[in-house]
Amino acid sequence: MDIDQLPRIETREFMNGTVLAVDDAGESATVRFLPPAGMTNPHGGVQGGFVAAMIDDAVSLATWFAGNERAFVTTSLICYYLRPVPAGTPLLATCRLVRAGRRQAVFDAFVTVEGSDEILVKAVQTQQFL
Repeated sequence: MDIDQLPRIETREFMNGTVLAVDDAGESATVRFLPPAGMTNPHGGVQGGFVAAMIDDAVSLATWFAGNERAFVTTSLICYYLRPVPAGTPLLATCRLVRAGRRQAVFDAFVTVEGSDEILVKAVQTQQFL
């Protein structure tokens, strides 16, 4: 897969996201984000909704390939915020396919600081193929 040939996604660009890896079969994807100023909560960390959007971006990328490029919608996204997500540092949103069927796909996902294995946010996302 040529990552440079993937379509432009405005929300990914807004969050300074770059696709690092995506499996041709949709088994996994990793997107690097450097959230811009203004995405923080009152405590100075990245606001949870933006973190969920990062996860959704990585999972949606993998879903496209897991579903043989069929249209889909997110039916559920459950995020477990385990640690604060620091602002101003590169973040990785990574997902792995748990199961893909005819009508839906389920992914595990997590967010880490680039270069660290410490999981900041863990998520489970279900996608419905249309």
